[in-house]
Amino acid sequence: MLLEKVVAPPLDNNAYLVIDEKNMQAAVVDPALAGEDLLGLAEKHGAKIAVVLNTHGHPDPTADDESIRKATGAKIAIFELDAPRLEKNARETRWFLPAPPPSVKPDLLLKEGSEIRVGDLTFRTLHTPGHTEGSACFYVASEEALFTGDTLYAGSHGRTDTFGGSPAKMVFSLRRLQELPPTTHVYPGHGTETMLGDESWLTDVMYPIL
Repeated sequence: MLLEKVVAPPLDNNAYLVIDEKNMQAAVVDPALAGEDLLGLAEKHGAKIAVVLNTHGHPDPTADDESIRKATGAKIAIFELDAPRLEKNARETRWFLPAPPPSVKPDLLLKEGSEIRVGDLTFRTLHTPGHTEGSACFYVASEEALFTGDTLYAGSHGRTDTFGGSPAKMVFSLRRLQELPPTTHVYPGHGTETMLGDESWLTDVMYPIL
């Protein structure tokens, strides 16, 4: 697995290009406003972007969904509970975006356990509500890689005080992630990468959490 990360302004979102080096198929996880850079990296490596995986439906991580689909024909995937947000985002102006993103109709509605194959890589969907109702993480067991969006950060977790957030569900989700192997590499939606085993605070996470 070859992984490239782009940190996209203005909210410093982590956008990931994940390439299966055997087949040169690629996935984008949370493109944010990094579409142009991600497309350039895919071209540099000679990889074809097959799918865009959204960890949740907020406008900042999904802003360039449609631009990548238009350029590559990639399928747009999101957990089914957050799918309506992709169309709703186009109707709302956000201070952190230069303009509302285009309305997006997802191609793939994910459920708990849904698997997306990209070359020889399999991304398994873990439903991890708390930041939004349909927040999800993507686990690539063969690479011990976990893309956590705004659920788990290094030393912290995503906000639960936004529409659709839930402190109780966040606790449930964090406890669930703690059950994965401690050698799992965590690639969050913001901030630095970490190892699951280094997040010792997860063993004591309790409700209420803010």
